[in-house]
Amino acid sequence: MPRPRKPARLYWRKDEQQWVIRDGNTQKRTGFGARESGKAEDALAEYLKAKAVPERTGPANPADLTVGEVLAKYADDYGPSMDAPATLAYSISALAPFWADLTCDAVKESTCRRYLTHRDRAPGTVRRELGVLQAAINYAHREGVLVHPIKVKLPEAGAIRDRWLTRDELAMLLRAAAPHVRRFILLSFYSGRRASAILELTWARVDLNAGVIRFREDGQRETNKRRGRITMPRQLRNHVARWRAELDAMPRRSAARQTHVVMFRGKTVANIKKGIARAAERAGLDDVTPHVLKHTAITHAVMNGLGIEDAAEYFDTSPATIREHYWHHSPHQQAAAVQVIERRGR
Repeated sequence: MPRPRKPARLYWRKDEQQWVIRDGNTQKRTGFGARESGKAEDALAEYLKAKAVPERTGPANPADLTVGEVLAKYADDYGPSMDAPATLAYSISALAPFWADLTCDAVKESTCRRYLTHRDRAPGTVRRELGVLQAAINYAHREGVLVHPIKVKLPEAGAIRDRWLTRDELAMLLRAAAPHVRRFILLSFYSGRRASAILELTWARVDLNAGVIRFREDGQRETNKRRGRITMPRQLRNHVARWRAELDAMPRRSAARQTHVVMFRGKTVANIKKGIARAAERAGLDDVTPHVLKHTAITHAVMNGLGIEDAAEYFDTSPATIREHYWHHSPHQQAAAVQVIERRGR
């Protein structure tokens, strides 16, 4: 979360030999020297009294509410219930230096463009951050803090990269990967789940008898980053059965520590990006990330004839996502239209 702003306080200026009141980027000279600290404290009290704002009794106008207050409320109220609060914290930490001291009426298209320049990051990154700002403003309005919502202008979404691995590339990557990375790759290819869902998968949620993997913990709130469950294909079930047999062959004390399906030297793995990158480098492959593996899984399934609804159900995504980002790989795309046109041309 953004670092809390320090309250107004006294600060000794050696160069001027006097106490000053420091309040954020503002400094106010008191005119009192080293032996007049009591008077300086009185001056600080008067400053705080003059600055005090009566407690609000209803929704604030945008000019009377800072973006920092809106972000802080959103983080405090909504952050603890998120599955990945660190992601929200990162976005707010990026937003705060530019936006925190601005009032909500400053949220307009021109200011959002200035923020894009200020951040000097990819438009996709800035788009996600401003999306958090929009969510915080909407929340403030719903909670009766802000009198009306404000539209945040987001940068245009970039084109989705259509990078996926061929079967040969996947085999090369598997051969070059460390054992725990190889396990991650196989789980990703056969499940199409996000990296976090795979890395957080525990053996307790793998049912070999039923052939089911539950990527979401019991009681875990489902978000738009969906996890769901899968019935394991034969190939994945064979791999998982082998891994389980290896685990069962370990000494009991060692096996008890192997809580997660993907582990490295007895510890859980928080981030697999470096492991994937090293395997790709050894295999001579470019542009391979955990997300590319997820994209590869869905692409191959659709290429092999899986329909939109079935793909959406298995990969726990929306039919719209399958249609927009993957359906062009399907042998069934436009098949009905082609049949009609060909019959018409007889």
